[in-house]
Formats: sequence, C-alpha cells, structure tokens
Amino acid sequence: MLRSILVPTMGFSGDPAAMETAALIARHFDGHLECVHVRPDPQQILIQAAGYDMGLGMGTQMVIGDLIDVLQKEDAKRAEQSRKVFDAFCAREKLPVAPTPPGAQKGVTAGWQELTGREIDILIDVARVHDVAVVGHATPSGGLARETSGTMLVKSGRPLLLSPSRAPKELGRRIAIAWKNTPEAARAVGAAMPFIDKAERITVVSVAEREEETITSAEALAKSLRWHGVDVDISYMAHPAGSIHDTIMRAAEDAKADLLVMGGYGHGRLSEYIFGGFTRHVLAGVRLPVFLVH
Repeated sequence: MLRSILVPTMGFSGDPAAMETAALIARHFDGHLECVHVRPDPQQILIQAAGYDMGLGMGTQMVIGDLIDVLQKEDAKRAEQSRKVFDAFCAREKLPVAPTPPGAQKGVTAGWQELTGREIDILIDVARVHDVAVVGHATPSGGLARETSGTMLVKSGRPLLLSPSRAPKELGRRIAIAWKNTPEAARAVGAAMPFIDKAERITVVSVAEREEETITSAEALAKSLRWHGVDVDISYMAHPAGSIHDTIMRAAEDAKADLLVMGGYGHGRLSEYIFGGFTRHVLAGVRLPVFLVH
C-alpha cells in the first residue's frame, strides 16, 4: 500500500500537477499527501548572496545586504505561493487537512509542512519516511532540479514518481513496465506491486540487448505477474538506432499506459549525479507519470 505520499512544493507552476498526480495515488489507497516546502536557512542565503556579489562587475556590484534582502523576499514569495496552491487544491478537492494520522483512515487527507535548511538534505530525510515521493515537472521558470531528483532517488531508498506537466485523468489502470534483467528493474516491479495488483492491464516493454536472454526474461516476468490476476502482454523491440528513451515512451503510449514503471540506473561512485541515458532523459521531463526505483 502506498498511503504516505510526499509532495515537495517549490512555489512554481509544476506544483498543482504534482499535487493532482499524488491525489490520484492517494485515492487508490486511502492515502495521505504530505506537502513540504523547504526554505533555505539564513547562512545559505548569505552564501548564495556572496556568490552573486563576487560575480558582479565593480561598476554594478550590489551591496550584499541588499542582495540578501532580495533573496529573502523572493524565497518568502515562493513559500507564500506554495501555501496558496496547497490551500486552493485542498478546497477544490475537498480534502481535510490532517496534521496527525487519524488511525484507520478512510478517504484522502492532506498535510502541510514548511521546513528550513538545506533542501536536498531535508527532502532525502523526509522521503525516507514516506512510501513514495511525487516530484513535479521542472519548467523554465523553476522547479526541483534534475540533480536534486536524482539524488533523492538514489539516497532516500524510496520510490520516486515523476509527474508530467499536466496531471493524468487516471493512474495505474494500464501500466507499462520498462523491463531489463537487472536488480534495479526487479526492485521497481516489487515496489510497484500495489499498483500492479489493481491494474487492468500490464505491458512489459523490453528492448533487446542480448536477444534470447531479453525475450526469456520478459516472458518470465509476464508469467509471474499473471499470477496476480492481471492481463499481461509483452512489447518486444529490437535495439533502436535512435533514443531508447523515445522508443520506450512510444511503446508505453501505444499501450495506452497511464503509468510507466522503471528502474533508475546509475554508474560509478557519483551515481547520484551521473545516470544512464534513459534515466537522465526521464528525469529531464516526462510525458506520462513515471514510477522510478533505484
């Protein structure tokens, strides 16, 4: 069950879609949305202001105190905007605000936290105690950075669900699984079982690397999932000359999937920043919700 759902709010245009996507999850499982906005502490603002100050020319150099004031006002505005979006969302969806768990909960609830500190450290800590974190789509105006999302994915130990720029109407009715015979993909399928058990149809999307092994592994997964009482088919593709990301996304869309499940792949000691090509493309932006597990 995915009942405890974290939604980092940034004060940017991607927040409403992330909340709406998270609410779709919550409705499946009578869940709770915990919306969290992180504000930098004064020391971080001072460091940020000093960096801006050093980068300015002598003729246009701004007094650090003035720049700190600008940054604090900008941060306060984002925090206020985040809270307004949360309040409007709860009013529109008729969600009760529940600061503490009500016990044997029935129906969807929501909560709000405003925390102060280093954003990535706080989000990792908070994500570790939730079943899944729903991250909004970053836009040119702002949003959670790809590097921050990637670090959360690797270090929180929890699934990450990436929301597209527009929330879907349904979530989890038809699921595509980007399957590769790896521990990351296996963990992703395991973590997504609450969705899979409720799905009407599953499509296993498999791109050939070693052809015979890929087919055998995909068929074995499909057979195993059929024991859960869902219809499963396989979309098997030869390795494309172009982008694997686009190929898998097209296969998911052809299957009319409303959710893509995949493992998050990283390489090397700095895997929290350096991801395989498919994961990097996905973190940069998605056309349908993607459930990621590292």
